[in-house]
Amino acid sequence: MSEENEKKETITGEDKEEFLEEYLKPKRYKPRFWVWVTMVISAIILVIIYKTTVIDTTINPAELKPAIEMFNLDSQWVVLEEINTKEFKGIVLVPQISFQVRNVGKVVLRNVYFLGEFRLMDRAGTLGEGFQMAFKKPVNPGQESERIVLTCMAGYRASSKMAFKNNIKEWKRALVEIYIKTGSSKLIFLKTFYITRKIEGLDIDIQLTDKPAEELIGEQKE
Repeated sequence: MSEENEKKETITGEDKEEFLEEYLKPKRYKPRFWVWVTMVISAIILVIIYKTTVIDTTINPAELKPAIEMFNLDSQWVVLEEINTKEFKGIVLVPQISFQVRNVGKVVLRNVYFLGEFRLMDRAGTLGEGFQMAFKKPVNPGQESERIVLTCMAGYRASSKMAFKNNIKEWKRALVEIYIKTGSSKLIFLKTFYITRKIEGLDIDIQLTDKPAEELIGEQKE
C-alpha cells in the first residue's frame, strides 16, 4: 500500500515540475503571429490617418470666416407645403435665402455647415431654422461655390399666395442670422440679412448688415 502511494506521489511531483518548467519558458511565437501583429498596427495607423485627413476636416475658425465672401444674394417667401384637412385648407409660406460663396482666403473650403436662424422683427426667439452642408466639392482659394439655399421650416399659413399678397402690410418683417461651422468646431456667426416680403420669383432688395439679430430687433423696437 505504501509503495503504491509513493509511486503516485513521485509521478505527481514529476508532472508538476514539467508543467512549471513549460509554463515558465519564454514563448516562441510563430511567423504567422507577427504577420497578424503587423497587419493590426498598419490598420490602426490607416484609421488615424483617415480620421485626421478625411473625417476631421475642421478648419481653424480664425481662417474660416475671413475666407467666406457671400455674393449673388436672393431672398423670398416660398411655399413649404400645401395643407388639405378638415380644419384648414391652404398653404404654408416660409422665408428663404440663397447665395453663393467666393473663397477669398488661403484655406480650401470643404464640408462647411451653414445654419440660418430665421426671426420675426417684433418677436423674441426663433421662427425656424434652415441648414445645408455646403462645399462637398472643395472650393479652392479664388473659386466660387454652387448656390446655397437655406429655407425656414416654419412660417405663415393662408388660403393662397394671393391672400398673402393682398395682406402684405400685415406681414411681419423677417431676418435671418447665418452661422457656419466645419468639422468639430463651434458655430461661428457670419452675417445677418433682412428677408424681403416678396413671394417666390419676384425682384428683391436685400439689406446686408454685420449686426447680430438681437441688435436689429432692438433697433426696430426703438
